[in-house]
Amino acid sequence: MQEALVIVPKALLYETARAASVSDELLSGWMVGIQQHRGDFLEITTQYGYRGWVHASAVRLLRPEECCLWELGHLASQGTALGNSPVTSPSPPAVIRHPMIDVLDSPKVQAKALATLFMGSAVIPLGSQKEGWQKVRLADGQCGYLPSCMLLPPAEKEHTQDSLRRAILEYACSFLGTPYRWGGKTREGIDCSGLTFMSYYMCGILIYRDAVLAEGYPVHAIPFSRVKPADLLYFPGHVALFMGDGKYIHSTGDIRTFGCTVNSLDPKDPDYRADLAGCLKGAGSIF
Repeated sequence: MQEALVIVPKALLYETARAASVSDELLSGWMVGIQQHRGDFLEITTQYGYRGWVHASAVRLLRPEECCLWELGHLASQGTALGNSPVTSPSPPAVIRHPMIDVLDSPKVQAKALATLFMGSAVIPLGSQKEGWQKVRLADGQCGYLPSCMLLPPAEKEHTQDSLRRAILEYACSFLGTPYRWGGKTREGIDCSGLTFMSYYMCGILIYRDAVLAEGYPVHAIPFSRVKPADLLYFPGHVALFMGDGKYIHSTGDIRTFGCTVNSLDPKDPDYRADLAGCLKGAGSIF
């Protein structure tokens, strides 16, 4: 299977080659596997098992020697949860940690923006940071600069369970106020499973990008009595992250909020959502 790299800030993944229905979004620097070519579209498989169609202009083919260069090292940081082998690339890509950031053509705030990348996008660091700026190469081949604090730092040690739960929820909360968008994964718009996926992805864990439990992924069913912060709550066609004290964070298409917000399972709480609390199907955890 030919490997390719997403070279645009955000590529839409469609259910069919007719580009009629969006199912997902792919970010710059993400690797995909090409299944077939049809007209202007490619059928691809993502690193997390999703399959669909992207416009051919959104990706470029990778030479064999480039594949290990673009493998994401942070996805090996939680090896036991992922079930993946450690990445052997000596200099793995760096991952954007801020919701959105401009990559500039020179290391100064007044410089021209070459591209605006979203949280989770990958870039290749070039040399060491200097005076707080890091030179990077983008997936499309351009080179530019961004503040080094905008990049996910290398993992110095394994997370404890408590610290990992906190980190997952911190990423989820960074999307608060983001409008709802079907298939979305960015600060421009995000859906329920996009929120849960990205919150775990930024902590080095690939979960299924949908509102159901799926075999072959690290989330397994648990009784609700065992739910802890950062575990997942499943409703019909919907998923949320539990925060504790009956509260949960989710991205909802409900017209009253239409976006990423916090609600509660407690009828005494002003943020109570009776429609969701009454149809809670189950819970899931990676722990």
